[in-house]
Amino acid sequence: MKKGKWMSVLLASALVLGACGGETGSSDEPTAKAGETMNLRASSGVPDKHFWHRGFFDPLTKAVEEDSDGQTTFDIFTAGELVTLGGELDALNSGQMDIALTLMPPYDPQRFPYTEVVMLPTLESDAGIATEAMRKMMESDREIKDGKTYYELEFADKGLVAFANPATEPYVLSTTKQEFDSVDDFSAAIRVRTASRVHEILADELGITAQSMPISDAYDALSRNALDGIIYNAPDWIAFGLDELIKHTITGVNLGHFIGHTAMTQETWDSLSPEAQEAFKTRSIEIAADGAELTMGETEENIAANEEKGGQIIHFDDVSPEVHEKLEDAVVSSWIDWIENLDSQDLGGKEMALLWRDMLVESGAVLPQAVMDIE
Repeated sequence: MKKGKWMSVLLASALVLGACGGETGSSDEPTAKAGETMNLRASSGVPDKHFWHRGFFDPLTKAVEEDSDGQTTFDIFTAGELVTLGGELDALNSGQMDIALTLMPPYDPQRFPYTEVVMLPTLESDAGIATEAMRKMMESDREIKDGKTYYELEFADKGLVAFANPATEPYVLSTTKQEFDSVDDFSAAIRVRTASRVHEILADELGITAQSMPISDAYDALSRNALDGIIYNAPDWIAFGLDELIKHTITGVNLGHFIGHTAMTQETWDSLSPEAQEAFKTRSIEIAADGAELTMGETEENIAANEEKGGQIIHFDDVSPEVHEKLEDAVVSSWIDWIENLDSQDLGGKEMALLWRDMLVESGAVLPQAVMDIE
C-alpha cells in the first residue's frame, strides 16, 4: 500500500510538470499569476495582410513577449483557420482559444448591443480620431444603464478583459455595377453587404437592401453576383481582393468606423504575469494609435489599385444635390433610429450614442448639427 501511494504521488507530480510545459525547478517556483511561462493560442479572423494584423496583433503580441521577458508567448492563427469571424466569444468560453484577436461585437448585437455605436455615420472623421474616441470610451466612467459603464456592460459583465483594436478608416458605399446619379438609383434591388444593425438601418434609410455577413465572405458573394455592393473601408480592399471587383464608390461621406477588440476571459487574464498584464494595458494603447496611422496611410494605395482595375471614385461633394441631401439625411436618421431601437429594449441607447458622440467630438470629428442637438 505504501508503494502504491508513493507511485500515485510521483504520477501526480509528473502530471503537474507536464501541465507546466515540462519545466523543472524547485517547488517554490512562481505560480502562473506571479509570472509562470505561458503559451497562448490567439486567433484572428482576418488575413495577415489586414492592417489589424500588421499594425496591431503582430506588434502587440511581440511587445507582450518582450516586456514579459518571454513569460508569455503566442501561437497566432490568422484568416479564421482556428475560429471564424463572429465565433470568438463561444470559442473563448469553451477554451478553444485563449485570446480573441478579432472579437467582433458589431457582428453579435444580441450579446454585444453597444459597440456597434461606432458604426454610426459622421461628416468628418478618420481612423485616428475614432481610435482615440474608443480609448476614451473604454476608460469612461459615465453610466449607460443600471449604474454601469460601457466597458462594464459590454465586457466585464461577460467575464472578459478587452482592449480596443485600431479603428478602420470610414466606411464608404461601393457597388459592382450601380451608379448613384439620382435618388431613383437607390432601390431595394441593390443588395449591399452590411456589418451591423447600424448599416442595416442606414441601408433602409437609403432604400437599398442590406445583407449582413462577415467581410471575409464578401468577395465570394460579389463574384457570384449574390451581392451588388458593400459598405466597407477602402484601405482593406486589397487585403480581401475587393479592389478587383468594386466599380463605383462614393467617398467623403463617412459611414461609420469598425472597431473590434482583442479579448480574453478573466480567468486567462488572472493567469498572466504582472509584466504581461502591464504590457497589454500600456502597449495596446500606443500600438493602436500606430495601427490607425498605418491604415490611414494606405487609403490612397487601395483606391489607386481599384482605379487601375476600372473602379470609379466620386466624392460626396461631387454627387448631385439630391443624392447629397439623401445621404446626409440618412446619416442623421441612422443616429435617431439606432437610439430608438436600443431604447425600445431598455438598453440606454441615447446614453450610449451621446457618449460616443462626445468622445468623437473631443477627438476631432465633425457631426451633423441635428446629431449635436440631441440631448
